[in-house]
Amino acid sequence: MRWIQQLFAAWHTKLVAGLAAVVVAGMGPACESPPPEPKAAAQKGTIWENSPQVCAIDEVREYACEELVPLRSALPAPPPYESCPGQIEGHYGELDPKPTVAGFDASYTEYFRQRTPPGHACCYSWCARLTLADASQVDPSARCSQPMAMRETYCFDEPESGTSDPSAAPYERCPQAMAPPAKTVFYAPPGALLDTVLTTERRRVGQNQCCYAWCSIVPQTTGPLRR
Repeated sequence: MRWIQQLFAAWHTKLVAGLAAVVVAGMGPACESPPPEPKAAAQKGTIWENSPQVCAIDEVREYACEELVPLRSALPAPPPYESCPGQIEGHYGELDPKPTVAGFDASYTEYFRQRTPPGHACCYSWCARLTLADASQVDPSARCSQPMAMRETYCFDEPESGTSDPSAAPYERCPQAMAPPAKTVFYAPPGALLDTVLTTERRRVGQNQCCYAWCSIVPQTTGPLRR
């Protein structure tokens, strides 16, 4: 009987190690400063397919962090993050469509925990597709001269694999123009141009982002803007 217990224990150890290896293969690095080094892309056909370690061209990485209580999961994150599930569902994302499952991101979890005490958060990431716009069709002064005009901006982490419509250096990884997501801004125009001033300001403080700006019109019911 004792040799049967030893055999079962050895089999269980190998099974747990195998599951941990699957989780490690799917982790993605964070894009914020200081950015963890990108690794090889995850293989197709795995549970991590929607959350590869390196996002494709014209894709930006999004994150979801949650303060989860210690728990046991059938598919936990790798050590030393076993209290975190290896994946989550129902997460929020700014860009659509988002995957139904987000994979655990060890690099961003560590980055986030160091900046948000007590440091128990579990973070997840995935790649979302940017909607590019034709820069030649975007009027940067549209709506700006109207009485109820207001300036809006939208920023995102620099795409890990760059873009198919690059801006001038040193922002060649940023698209010239893109369509801001409607659920995160007051007014989403069909296209907004790269704002090099705001982009430069963000990068001076260590945020490796691409920023876009445009003018929106405040509804009459909100009253006049104070300048």
